Amino acid sequence: MHAIPPTLSAKEDNVQRHLASEHSSSRSKLRKIYNLMTEIVQVAEPYVACQKGCSACCKMNVTVSEVEAKYIEAEKGVKAARLWGSRPHIQNQFIGIPCPFLKEDSCSIYDVRPFACRKHLSFDTSPYWCEPGRSQEVEMPLIKFEGAENALMIIAKANTGGVFADIRDFFPN
Repeated sequence: MHAIPPTLSAKEDNVQRHLASEHSSSRSKLRKIYNLMTEIVQVAEPYVACQKGCSACCKMNVTVSEVEAKYIEAEKGVKAARLWGSRPHIQNQFIGIPCPFLKEDSCSIYDVRPFACRKHLSFDTSPYWCEPGRSQEVEMPLIKFEGAENALMIIAKANTGGVFADIRDFFPN
């Protein structure tokens, strides 16, 4: 986490303020948040166990906003269910249950994957602790992404009233 350059960290801290001053669509703002997160993840990449084909984190709760569900729908042509309000779930409700977009241990919507997936990084030497049965046993260091998360919350609230649910609620099998 100390490898993140101060300029990039400041950019993430200020993304909410920057996007608030922009007159662009929620989809455009969401892409900017995702692009910023990609920059940060690229810097962190040498320090994480995450690799293509490691899909343990795809078998746990994945909370997404309705704005993100609509983005996935528009970009991938899959119909998202319309929800009348948020659907909170207990922390381990989906432990071991694959995301509907997990295909052959790879994310089929990787380029448009939601915020929750983008921020989930394992700062360990192997994916051992990522396995659904073990993931709740230890606490791993995380990048907070507070600026990006606050920006997402504002976009979600302004455009859909702040509806959040698990990805499986929006895209049931």
